[in-house]
Parts: sequence; C-alpha cells; structure tokens
Amino acid sequence: MRIQRGRKGWTQKQLASRLTRLGLHVHQTTVGKWEAGERRIALDEALAISVALDVCPAHLVAGSYSDGTPGDPTIALSESTVPVSAREMRMWVRGQQPLWGQDERRYYTEVPPDEWLALRRAGVMLLLRSVQDLVEAWADDDRESAVEIIDSISDELGRQRRALERELSREAADGAPARSGVGASHASTW
Repeated sequence: MRIQRGRKGWTQKQLASRLTRLGLHVHQTTVGKWEAGERRIALDEALAISVALDVCPAHLVAGSYSDGTPGDPTIALSESTVPVSAREMRMWVRGQQPLWGQDERRYYTEVPPDEWLALRRAGVMLLLRSVQDLVEAWADDDRESAVEIIDSISDELGRQRRALERELSREAADGAPARSGVGASHASTW
C-alpha cells in the first residue's frame, strides 16, 4: 500500500481522503498504522484500498509491490505455514493453485456454478494453467519455455475449435436451437 501510495504521489492524508470519498471513513493515522503493520486490514478495507489506489486486489494482497527480490518466499499465513512468493500468492487468490496443504480437489471444484460450467469443458483448465505458465515463463525471461507453451496452447486451441465446430454442426443438423448460457456466446469467436 505504501509503495502504491507513493507511486501516486499521495500522502497518507490524501489516501484517507480518497477512501472516505469511496465510503470507507478512515483517518490519516489509520493509514499510518496499516502501513506500519500496527493494525490489521479487514477484507472490505483491502478492497477499498485497491480501488482507491487503482490496483488489482490480488497484487495488493499478495505483496506484489514489495521492496524485496521478486520470487522471494515472504508471505506466510502463520509461523507454522511455509512462506510463499508473491506470484504463488497471486495464483492462490486467483483460484489457480492451492496453498498450505489445502485439499486440491475441493480447492479446484468449489467454484461458482457459472464458472464450473465453463471449467468442466475438456481442455479449459489446461488452457488456463498454460496461460499462467506462459506468464511465468515471460516473467522469468525463459523464452525457450515460452515457445513450447505457446505451441501447446496453439494445439489445444485447435482442438477446442474443432470440438466446437463439431458441436455446432450437430446442433445445426439436429435442428436444435442455439444454446444459451455459459460458452454459447463464445462459440462464434472460435
């Protein structure tokens, strides 16, 4: 928070004022206590801070803007959990990987119904993970891995396109009405 506030050129008082305009009534001293680690930040406060600073909550929560070396494992739930890097924390917040001994099956399957409908389609989880792997390869300046991942994504996108085209052909041949809901609006973009 301190780093992003500084990047905007704001004082603690200006951030407190922006938060108040957003409906979260805080004083400059509260901002100072947050930044000094003297006061915990509640979830609604973290979300408001993200809005006020124009940053993604996943980055703010994950400590992506720390002064440390990128990739250093510095975030731990408690003294009994293994520290993770900001990247691993962002992936956890985004629903891309479990942490700290979580039940992987439950972590990946306990999603909102609309998301579950999209994710249960064969290959979609692979694509999501591959895109994240590509982001990581670029972040690590690993160009060789990036090329391999792009080839893999390209192959999977081709499979997805052919599957959708077969489904659309079957539906057209059967005289079935166009499907509505998750995925239907995306069929024409493939």
